[in-house]
Amino acid sequence: MKIKLVKLLNLIRFRIIGTIFLAITITGNAIEATAPNVDYRFIIPILVMGGVLLIPLIRGHRIVRRIYRRGVHHYNSRLVVCILFILGYHNKLVGIPITKKSIYGWIAFSLWLIGSIITLTWMYFNNIPIWMWGVCVILATYNLLKSLYS
Repeated sequence: MKIKLVKLLNLIRFRIIGTIFLAITITGNAIEATAPNVDYRFIIPILVMGGVLLIPLIRGHRIVRRIYRRGVHHYNSRLVVCILFILGYHNKLVGIPITKKSIYGWIAFSLWLIGSIITLTWMYFNNIPIWMWGVCVILATYNLLKSLYS
């Protein structure tokens, strides 16, 4: 049952992040397209797509509220619970102990780490814009921490 809760929380997290990116993209494109006189009718697709994407959150709000309250009670901080939710450490919120990796897990992790280092080095030497390189470094660091501690 706890694995299903982790999958539900992961689904909700990805849907929330996707809805935020969708809203930013639609808003930016609409403002750019109607530059002198901004038309605010572009909010309607955001509301429709946001409603469709957030159906699991709407349907599972009682479960999410219980997990949130339990996490706040356990960690004594709303900020810690929100950071754990945003970063995807749902195992800690639900209470699943973190298991040690097998030899195959460590091999896959080391191959991923070598690939990330090669990709970042290639990006640096081929004059990729610094903001794009920085975003890739942040994502690689996040994936490294996520794979080590989950």
